[in-house]
Order: sequence, then C-alpha cells, then structure tokens
Amino acid sequence: MAINWNYDPADYNPEDYAPLAAGDYRVRIDEVTPKTSKSGNEMFELTLAVSGKNSKLWYYIVLMPDNRERTNQNLGKFFEAFRITNFDLNQYHTWLGKIGGVRVKHEEYNGEISAKVQYLLKPEKTDKLPPWVEPSNGMHPAQDSFQQVDSDTPW
Repeated sequence: MAINWNYDPADYNPEDYAPLAAGDYRVRIDEVTPKTSKSGNEMFELTLAVSGKNSKLWYYIVLMPDNRERTNQNLGKFFEAFRITNFDLNQYHTWLGKIGGVRVKHEEYNGEISAKVQYLLKPEKTDKLPPWVEPSNGMHPAQDSFQQVDSDTPW
C-alpha cells in the first residue's frame, strides 16, 4: 500500500507542543475513567478540554476510605466547581460535558515542564473567565458528551 501524503514542514509549529501557560482556564469534562490508584484506592481520572486551546489536562479524584473527611471535601470542591448536583458516584457519566474552571501551574518532571491542575476554581471565579470556546481544530473527542452540556448555563 502506498501512502498518499505530502508532508509540509510549514504546517509544523513547535509552539503547539509548548505547555499550557500557567493561569486560570475554563475547562470541560471530556472523559471520566474509573481506575485504581497506586495505593489500591478507587479513583476517577478526568480528561479536561481547555477552552479555545488544543490542550488537555488531567484531574484525579481518589476515594480514600481511611480519610473520608478529606475525600468528601475533595468531592465537594469538584461538585461545586463543575456545578454537579447528582452526587451518586456511579452516575459519573453525567459529568461529561460539564464546564468548570481550573488554576494551572507548571511542574518539572525529568527535565520537562508540564502544565498541571493546581486546584479547581469556585464557580464565581469561573464565571469571570471568557466564555467557552471550542478548540480551534473544531474536533471534539466525544461528540455525544458535547451534547450533554447544560443548555441553561451562561457560557
């Protein structure tokens, strides 16, 4: 089979691979994956799309049975930040498409700088961010999830 593609180096922009700048961003939950943490606890891995960027961030919610108060505090912050009112963790699929806000910081790992979620923003702070903008490539990895964005939200 012959490959029918002509690479154009002019289309390559190394800046596209630069880490997302530190700061506050509006994000959308694109994927939720139940997993097991390294310590054996149940957890959720959330893939977050960043408004107006072709960037993804990951956020983790670890359920710690030996520290219920901290776990519930973390869940409360998450539910508040994304305006989630169904607290049934088995209904995590309903989180898809929810919009919230995060503060991004930079961390160094093996000599590389990467963007990480420092913390979730309270809704009042998220409301001051620019409205949601689809990533510039127009692609959305989970089109069905996109349809679940609440139509009565202001963004």
